Amino acid sequence: MPASVFIETHRDRMTTDLFFTLDLLDRRPELPLSADLSHFLVGREFAFPVDEENHSHIRRILRNARAFHGRVASREQVQIESTFQHHRPWVYLFLQWSDYGFRHWRSHAADDAELVFTCELGPKPYATTGRDGNDSTDRWADALALRQMVREQWDA
Repeated sequence: MPASVFIETHRDRMTTDLFFTLDLLDRRPELPLSADLSHFLVGREFAFPVDEENHSHIRRILRNARAFHGRVASREQVQIESTFQHHRPWVYLFLQWSDYGFRHWRSHAADDAELVFTCELGPKPYATTGRDGNDSTDRWADALALRQMVREQWDA
C-alpha cells in the first residue's frame, strides 16, 4: 500500500484557522486532510447550537478528510471529558459531524479501503486536570468509550 500524507487541521499550524483552511481548499481542492475539528470549534468559539454557516464550513473540511480525529471539544476547551453528562451535546455534535464525514468518505473510497480514526485523547497537560495536577478522568477509559460510540456509528 502506498504511503499517504494528510495535512492535519491543528492549532499552531497553518491550518489553525478555519477560514484560511477553507481558502487553502479552494486553491487545492484535492488536499487530503486529517480532520481534527476540535481546533476549529475552539478557535472560532462556535456557539451552541452551531449555526448552519459553521456546519457548512465543517462539512467542507470533512469532504477533504481522509482520516479523522475523535477528540471532542466545546467552545472553551479543545478536549472535554466525553463521558460527563453536561458535555453530551458536544459529543452528539461531533458524532453528527463524523457521521457526515464517514458517509462522504465511504462514497468515494475503494471497497477495500480502510479509514483511519484516532481517538487522540492526550494526557496532561493537554487534558483537563484537577487541582492536584492529574487528569480529571481516566483518558484510556474515555478513549475506549469514544471508540465504542464511533464503532456503533460506523456499523449503523
